[in-house]
Amino acid sequence: MEEKKSKGSVPIRITFVSAGLGNIYRGFEIAASVWYQELKGLPQIQAKLLAGGSFHDATRLWNAPRNGYLARTLRTMGLLNDGCRFEQLSFGFSAFFYLIFNKPGIIWLQEATLANSLLRLRETFGFKYKIVFCDGAPVGHAFAKRFDYVIFLHQYAFNHALADGMDAKKCCVIPHLSLAPDQVLNKQDARLSLKISEDKFVIICVAAWNKHHKRIDYLLSEIASLNFKDTVLLLCGQAEQDANILKEEALKLNIDVQWHTFSQKDLSTAYAASDLFVLPSLNEALGAVLIEAGQHGLPVICHHHDAGKFIFGEDYIGLSDLSKKGNLEQKIRHFKHAGQSNPKLYDTKRYVINKFNRKKLVNDFINFISFISLILIVSTIFY
Repeated sequence: MEEKKSKGSVPIRITFVSAGLGNIYRGFEIAASVWYQELKGLPQIQAKLLAGGSFHDATRLWNAPRNGYLARTLRTMGLLNDGCRFEQLSFGFSAFFYLIFNKPGIIWLQEATLANSLLRLRETFGFKYKIVFCDGAPVGHAFAKRFDYVIFLHQYAFNHALADGMDAKKCCVIPHLSLAPDQVLNKQDARLSLKISEDKFVIICVAAWNKHHKRIDYLLSEIASLNFKDTVLLLCGQAEQDANILKEEALKLNIDVQWHTFSQKDLSTAYAASDLFVLPSLNEALGAVLIEAGQHGLPVICHHHDAGKFIFGEDYIGLSDLSKKGNLEQKIRHFKHAGQSNPKLYDTKRYVINKFNRKKLVNDFINFISFISLILIVSTIFY
């Protein structure tokens, strides 16, 4: 049962917004709903959730989904390259009418084009909301600093912003909440569920199926070079434009790949069934899947980007320069030959269990938006 708000108290009004939520189910879009679900029942918070697609508890606003009929048609005609941007621009058009009638106090979002649209709407029509931009792409502080407040997902991004003169009062570090459940299946039951035999060496990657960011083509090439006949690759994520090309590549390379788009519960089963987690992208705002893998006790191999160093520490053995051909293959070989016999070499759970404590992160978030809400109230009184 929700606690009753104390008499006379003014709740903090915050609206979590994602044009992609409900149209696509990736960690980036889901983050808005995760924060909303965590805060909506608190007595001092009045939270709302806006989504571009149908999603539980969200108010849906019209938009042209990135993979919808209109976007596909325009792409076919050569009139559209970036479906995400199109989705956000159309969502911003609908948001204008929502803003007129609902007058939100604080807006949290992490879609750059949509954030720019809301900024222009405020400047043009005199809306009073404050924009909290979460740099989840990441787009970097040079872009993000145009908004009222900025949330960085790791310490390195925050430090770079401060070194470049950004006001420390306008930004903070609050990583995304992990979706890992408290209890997970044991490996034997998880493999039985996925029809994977006990003798297989299972590598999991949780990422969108694309070449440009998640570099699934690099992953396929490196695994093929291993020539391990017992390897199964679980590719868990969302299909994008490159998906069919990548599936053809996997067939040509004769890799045993399972392509899955899972619910969070089933994704936990996939983690539990695996021996090793790999993420081949060269840049991540945080990489919440790295934290999820760690919470499931999986060893991790990823690029030595700032997010990886923030999550696991700069000396973690699983970090490598994955921009170079052969480096991922080498790391996987090292793990299979040395790491499996000495689990402490690739230990991840101890890195994430305290740093990403759910209660602490929620308190950090509430403290930050409480400060913003106070500034908003004061500015309303005196200006």
